Amino acid sequence: MRTSSKVHAVLAGGTSALMLLVAGLTLLPGSLPLPSPRFLALLSGVTLFPLMGWAFFRGLFGGFDRDLHRLAFRCLPGRPRLALVALIGAGVVLCAVDAATSDSRQDAEVDRREYEAVREGDQRGMAVIPGTALAAVALFVLVTGEVRRADDEAVEAAKAVSTTSAAPASGGTRS
Repeated sequence: MRTSSKVHAVLAGGTSALMLLVAGLTLLPGSLPLPSPRFLALLSGVTLFPLMGWAFFRGLFGGFDRDLHRLAFRCLPGRPRLALVALIGAGVVLCAVDAATSDSRQDAEVDRREYEAVREGDQRGMAVIPGTALAAVALFVLVTGEVRRADDEAVEAAKAVSTTSAAPASGGTRS
């Protein structure tokens, strides 16, 4: 797999882990010093859209065959594959928790404690969806990189075979 695929996956996976960690911390009781929703929106905008666009670009020119990508997924090393699947699973669970616990409190008579709960819920929503999407992007990039690596190896093997079959056989000379 090329280094660019690995770097792309690490950027997407690391940002995903950070955003999902922030989303998970909002579930803890009490007020925590979490990043502002504006920072989370900036982080998700700066990372999600360029990384997703680049992953789409890689996938578009790499061709897409579902069976080939499934085999490439199975060929990925176990720890990165497990980590990214766990991030996606955590993101889905946090999305479900966010949907189940979110409620609309648009009343003007909201006290400070309820305001903090609503604010943490907003932070969770601002972090969980882009975090899950970034984990999916990282997994897609690794799978696409693995497919591309296999294609490169097949091309090199075909070149080696054609080179050896085109070479004249060095047998003895007839007298």
